[in-house]
Amino acid sequence: MTARTQTPSRLRREFHMDGIVQGVGFRPFVYGLALRHGLAGYVLNDASGVTIGAEGSPEQLAAFARELRELAPPLSRIDHFSERVLPQNDDPDYDGQFHIKASQQQSAATVAISPDQGMCEACARDVANPSDRHHHYPFTNCTHCGPRYTLIRRLPYDRPHTAMAGFAMCPRCAAAYENPLDRRYHAQPVSCPECGPHLSWRSGKGDALAEREDALQMAAHALQAGALIAVKGMGGYHLMCDARSESAVARLRQLKRRERKPLAVMMGSLAEAKLHVTGGEAEWTLLASQARPITLLRKRTKDDRLSKSPQPAAPLAEGIAPGIPYLGVMLPYTPLHQLLLDACALPLVATSANGRGSPILIECEAVVRELGSEIDGILDHNRPILHPCDDSLVQWAGGRRQTLRLARGYAPCTPSLKLAVKVPLLAVGAQQKNQLALAFGRQRIYSPYIGDLHSLPMQGHFEQTLATFRDLYDLKPELLVSDCHPGYLSHQWAKGYCREHNATHIEVQHHHAHLLGVMAEHNITGPVLGVAFDGTGLGDDGTLWGGELLIADVQGFERVAHLKPFKLIGGEAAIREPVRQLLGLLFESHSPEEISALDIPLIKQLPLKRISNLHQLWHLGRNAPHTSSIGRLFDAVAALLGLIDAPDYEGEAGLLLEAAALQLTPDELPFPLAFGLKQPAEGPLQIEWAELLNTLVSERRKGTSTASLAAGFIRAISKLVVALAERFPGYPVALGGGVFQNRVLMDQLVPSLEAAGRQVLTSETLPLNDGGIAAGQLWFAIHHIAMHQPATAGCATLSES
Repeated sequence: MTARTQTPSRLRREFHMDGIVQGVGFRPFVYGLALRHGLAGYVLNDASGVTIGAEGSPEQLAAFARELRELAPPLSRIDHFSERVLPQNDDPDYDGQFHIKASQQQSAATVAISPDQGMCEACARDVANPSDRHHHYPFTNCTHCGPRYTLIRRLPYDRPHTAMAGFAMCPRCAAAYENPLDRRYHAQPVSCPECGPHLSWRSGKGDALAEREDALQMAAHALQAGALIAVKGMGGYHLMCDARSESAVARLRQLKRRERKPLAVMMGSLAEAKLHVTGGEAEWTLLASQARPITLLRKRTKDDRLSKSPQPAAPLAEGIAPGIPYLGVMLPYTPLHQLLLDACALPLVATSANGRGSPILIECEAVVRELGSEIDGILDHNRPILHPCDDSLVQWAGGRRQTLRLARGYAPCTPSLKLAVKVPLLAVGAQQKNQLALAFGRQRIYSPYIGDLHSLPMQGHFEQTLATFRDLYDLKPELLVSDCHPGYLSHQWAKGYCREHNATHIEVQHHHAHLLGVMAEHNITGPVLGVAFDGTGLGDDGTLWGGELLIADVQGFERVAHLKPFKLIGGEAAIREPVRQLLGLLFESHSPEEISALDIPLIKQLPLKRISNLHQLWHLGRNAPHTSSIGRLFDAVAALLGLIDAPDYEGEAGLLLEAAALQLTPDELPFPLAFGLKQPAEGPLQIEWAELLNTLVSERRKGTSTASLAAGFIRAISKLVVALAERFPGYPVALGGGVFQNRVLMDQLVPSLEAAGRQVLTSETLPLNDGGIAAGQLWFAIHHIAMHQPATAGCATLSES
């Protein structure tokens, strides 16, 4: 033994961490920390995370262990931390120095992939510094920022396995890459103007017109002149135009075939954003966070527009988010976006370049093919995007964060499990806002947002994303879990896969999965009093549910209350024409002649003959499924109040009701509306809507303001949930489903439930909408396996309490 190892005051410890600890600057962080504390030993990447051997005094080791957790790099996440004493024997690893050792052979299926991240402050300073070699370089990054998921071809995460494989590092980049004290140590996408990707400015036909800095300047000039251009970002192409120009925005809408769906705006700084929107500290923190999500914020009114400069900010085009009080704002998340915004000095509309029903575009050829004749240019670059990834969308509601779309900056999302699963699991999500979830060992992974699976191209995107995760992790799932709805593409795919690979297929009811997603986020097994309010999902009784109160746990649920069902005339057609939903409600108590005489503008437009024909369909029950959906009730009320005719996007009716409710003047009150609760002879409690609807009809006729009625309806929903919770005391209240994305509702409901002494559980990092369904399905499967339940294929079987 050496004199050093015999000294009783020096001890040896081994530390092991797993989670997101590879590819995020963890080893150089450990190296620097060890040098600071005067420790000898080593750090290395191993098959499941990072292992550290450290020798020092008890005080040095204690401080080192504490700071490992407290000061870990910003993109890292430690899920499990273990420490053990090592023997004081002769070991060349403890030679008085601290080393970064070569990685042990990695098993691909154990390393959590970090999501792409927005530019860090240090890289922003480099890009802005004329004396730095990264000055004005659009692809500047380091271990604390830049692309990850979108450029990884396979694991382990090394440069030859990424989209940077074709870019050989210059000597200066190589020196930074090899220096453990440099923040670009082993940053796989590291590059500079000498050796890395570069920009090109192309015509709509794809012809290169300028390169590098000239390309950026030409794109900026085009935007200043009112052009509509495509810009290649980190996870796909955006369409961009001047956010102040009504004509440019109208042209973009025409190209996207999106009449009213809100568009996002990218602004150059937080200070600029504050000129156009209002928010609290929590909202500004979300907006400026490194994930750089699109954040939904309240628009400033014309009278309220702030300006810290003598010149007030030019107003944004009304066409960006017509008729609604919120604006989706994001700050630049790559050096390219920051440089472009600085060069054109304009807020820019930034929306994905793909058309409705198509996946995100990631190749210039596809942009030229689909948009070339309609756009004025393409700001392109030659770093390949291997996996598309949309922009994340978040808001603040009910005093907490809500994630409306889980994507860039947040996904892949990898919350680890406390206990390993026995077999690999795959949950395939819902039909709309599809997302995947998988588990193997102690790993749990949520994919980025995929989208609605209604078209063939989107089905291809779903299958490609599945293939990406199966290939990255060499995953061969043995248990697949889907929604019960046999018409969902994800359900059909899971069924087919299980047939081909002799795997087990289980189903989870849609609203149970919503609540399981909330339970998964809070790592609980229930029971909870679950309120699942959404559009529609197939219920155990074959009807379309959506206004459900369930006592639920990870094994099943009991349906204890629901909205009184009504008929959706024409099924899917009713969702496209909310007046059909309104008629489905009114036909329960009115004849066609009585309805025709009502003072409801949308109904007045319909000839009596048309109302009678729809009544016939309703009466016969032909293609008129029963639904208990609160989301559909929102549509009907928005139609009754004259707020919507044909929706342009999902959830528009709810947003317009919110907008109307926010028009309430200071001397107005929400009109007092209430749902009834009725206990039938058998079965669950029923939520009665007839009296509320009749009151809305009569108050509208009397001239009560739309704002008062809209605010009264939302307040009635809030009071309904509080009243239901009172009927079933003792449980935490879990809120799931897209209806709870309504901010006016959440801002009333959460404080009311908490004031009544109830614990309120919502998803914050997972979407409350159908994007969270896969996480709920996976949580069910994890406990299904843990409890050794026999696999059953019937939806109803699994849903019994």
